[in-house]
Formats: sequence, structure tokens, C-alpha cells
Amino acid sequence: MLPQPLLAPVVSTIFRKMADIYNYQVGFWQRQFLQELFRAVFSLRGRVNFTNLARFSFFHEQTFRRHFRKAFRWVWFNLTVFRLRRHPEEPIIGVFDCSFLPKSGTETWGLGRFFSSLAGKPQKGLEVSVLGIVATESRRAFGVDATQTPPDLSADQTDGYSRVDFYLEQITDLYDQLAGLGVSYWVGDGFYAKRKVFNTVTGLGGDLITRLRSDANLRYLYTGPPKDGPGRPKQYDGKIDWDDQEVLTRRFDEVGRLPDQPEVRVLTTVANSPHFGRDLRVVLLIGPGGEQVILASTDRSQHAEKVVRYYRLRYQIEFVIRDAKQHAGLTHCQARSQEKLDFHLNMSVAAVNMLRLLAQKADCSLRTYRREAYNRLLIRQLFSKLGLSAEYDRTDPRIQSVIHTGRMAV
Repeated sequence: MLPQPLLAPVVSTIFRKMADIYNYQVGFWQRQFLQELFRAVFSLRGRVNFTNLARFSFFHEQTFRRHFRKAFRWVWFNLTVFRLRRHPEEPIIGVFDCSFLPKSGTETWGLGRFFSSLAGKPQKGLEVSVLGIVATESRRAFGVDATQTPPDLSADQTDGYSRVDFYLEQITDLYDQLAGLGVSYWVGDGFYAKRKVFNTVTGLGGDLITRLRSDANLRYLYTGPPKDGPGRPKQYDGKIDWDDQEVLTRRFDEVGRLPDQPEVRVLTTVANSPHFGRDLRVVLLIGPGGEQVILASTDRSQHAEKVVRYYRLRYQIEFVIRDAKQHAGLTHCQARSQEKLDFHLNMSVAAVNMLRLLAQKADCSLRTYRREAYNRLLIRQLFSKLGLSAEYDRTDPRIQSVIHTGRMAV
């Protein structure tokens, strides 16, 4: 037999730590199924669906269908994988993003029209909201929870319960668990620059970092001497004109340039937002051609360099989603029920976390680990069919050379 290196002991370690940390015991048959599921996902070629999983596994297709109906604590599984890779002193941030998943048919739960960034317009399909964490020093991202967006929610946040409220529920449900790991900053792209997002995150005790519109309505804080006579002290000193770079340069503090893009200037100030009803740490990035990016943090004392670095780290969650689509079949599910779809989406995210952990320990890329997993499966099947399963040494250089066929540089 040629099992995938490290897979069985790593999965066993994760289950043992889940029992120690969360007092969650995974049953024997579910342990066996999940280990075989990951082995099949990493070694198969083609789509990650029930039919193809059965082709690369000892389990029958109905076994996969039956187990995908069962609940599993994927959040605890992912956080345990995170603990295995995290440096204890490394700060971490929370990140969130949505992704469109194409889906045909008419009976799939959650089917609706969602915005596709690839097409640049709403399309028929599914949407998944992925919440993750990023280690700020090593830049390692981990998917924590994947939740499918219901189809009947309004995209207009002013019209009752909307999709934004649904996204915020995901953060609220997991906030305490992630705060216990040290997450205090939450980062989302410009879509999440909404009043209720600011209020929810700060109400939970965290801080939000996001991108503002290029014409954001902000005003300078008054820092001059107090006025004479009665009346309320002056608080604000005029609206920020984003088109007047001369005034921006004079009234903002220039703190430096981006380390990897020295042509981009970094300016900052604390300004008031009438729309959000709060003062914000505002960071302005100005490119060589005058193009601007406006970032904001609810932590007014936060350094501008950290605001920029944390916002740029937000893109790491998009790489998790990308890898889940490329290597773990995020868009391939055959199921139509809500329970099976939820299992598949979270399995895909967890598989990426696992694959990154295993590839790191094997000192190879994700694609190489999957290539070698397939090669091991092929060798095992070949020797098994020829009745030679007991007549070879897995450490034989000739066997290893076949396993490493197609290996790519890290």
C-alpha cells in the first residue's frame, strides 16, 4: 500500500485535539469517512462530485451521499488546523468575502441571481460567504466557515432583513470563538463599508478596516484654538475635497510609501464621517498618476502602515477561495439539498486548509502534493491488480521516482 504521507496521522491529531479543546468526539465511522474523503479529494482527477469520488475510493457513491447529509463541526476542525500552523505570538485578523458559484438546474436550494465578479454582473447560480482568519506575519490564510447565501434576501440593505444582515450574522455567531484566539480587527472590501457593518463590528468590541468610496463624505476635525464666548466648541473644519491634492498633502500627514511600491504615497489623518456617525483613521494612497485609494479604520489610534498592511492581507482569503475551486471542487457539488450543499462547501474550504498543511510538511506545492497522491493511488492499484502488493518496497528509489513524476518546484 502507498498511503498519502502524513494524512492519516494529521487527521488523527486533529480529531484528538478537537476532543481536548472543544470536547467534541467524532464517531468512528465518521472518522473513517472523513479520512477517506480527504484522501479521495486529494488524489482524484476531474470533478469533485459523488460519482467521481466513488471512482477514486473504496466507498460506494451512496456512502458519500449519505454522509454528506450528516452534520459536522467544520468550524472547530478548521480552527484546530489553524492551531497546528500558527505561531503563538503572531497577530491574526478576521476577514470575510463572498464568491459566486455557477449552478445549473432549477431545484437546487439557494439558486438565485448573485453578482459575479468574473462576468461583472448578476448571474444565475449560488453564493457562498466565506469567513476566515489571516496570520499577519506569515501571511497564512485559513478558511473558518462557508455559509450559503439564501436566495430570497434583498441586496438593498435598507429594505428590511437583507443579505448584509445575513453576512453579519455569520460574524456575530463566530465572533467570540475568534476573539478568543486574538482576533480584534475585521477586514472587508468596499462592499462592506456600510453603517450596519460598522455598528455591528464595533458593537461586538472589534474594529473594522475597509475601503471607502472615492468620493467619500468626510470632514476634517478642528484642531485650532478654542473659540471665545459661549456656545458649543467647534468640532469640524470643512469637508475633505479629494480632487485638491495640494490641500490633501498639506492637511494630511505623509507617513511614507508602500515598501513594495515606492511610487505610492501614504497619507493619513483622523476625520469624521457624517454617514457612519463616527471618527475614523483615514489612510489615503496616491499613485504616480494621481489615482487614489481611501482606506478607513474604526481604531483611530492605529498606525497607517498597519491599516494598509491589514487591508492588503484581506486578499489572502480570496486565494483560499481560489484554491478551493481549483483543488477541492468548491463549484462541483452534485447535491441539491441545503444540508449536502453546506457539507460540500465547508468540506472544500477545510480540504484547502488540510492540503496547505500537508504540502507544507511535505515541502511541496499544493499541485505537487495532489499529483503525487494520484501517482501513489495509481501504483497501489497497479500492484494490487497484478497481485504484487506484498512484493515491493515503498522506499525503493524506483518507486519513489515514479511517485515524483510531474513534481514541480516549490
